[in-house]
Amino acid sequence: MRLLKQALGVFGALVVLAVIVAFVAPNRARAVAATLVQIVPGTTTHVGQHESQLVSLICLGGFTHCFEIDGEGGYSSSTAYVVPSGHTLIVTDYQFYYSPSTGVAGAFGGDSFVAGPNRALGNGYAINDINGVSAGHEHYASGIRVSSGVTIYDTAASAGQGYAHIQGYLVPND
Repeated sequence: MRLLKQALGVFGALVVLAVIVAFVAPNRARAVAATLVQIVPGTTTHVGQHESQLVSLICLGGFTHCFEIDGEGGYSSSTAYVVPSGHTLIVTDYQFYYSPSTGVAGAFGGDSFVAGPNRALGNGYAINDINGVSAGHEHYASGIRVSSGVTIYDTAASAGQGYAHIQGYLVPND
């Protein structure tokens, strides 16, 4: 019983202190509360970049380039993604699906995303399943830099043997 009284006394003291602070410095109290609970659209994301700088690309089978996925999940298959002038694309993630026509179960299957012409930027490898198909996800903690003006494609997708999804963000060139 005594412990309960002490706990209630401490709790009551904290409530009184909070009320006093709210009356003495209401703007600061409100600012602290807003900072703790408010999520504001347009702020930085989990990767430390503004949401408008995020880039998501899809590389589909049979195409020699990747397409940018818009905010609604759509893309234009007639427009190749080119890293915008004045920016560098930092690639953070690469997911691939590779299904060669002569895949061997248990062998290593691999895929690459490439900047034209034929400059490999990142690779992914996985063990083929029973059907000779492999899939994987690579995360690049420090990111892979892709210069402005570069068109990206996926080797398996461009050969019609798979597809890939590439994610990253844009930073201004120094």
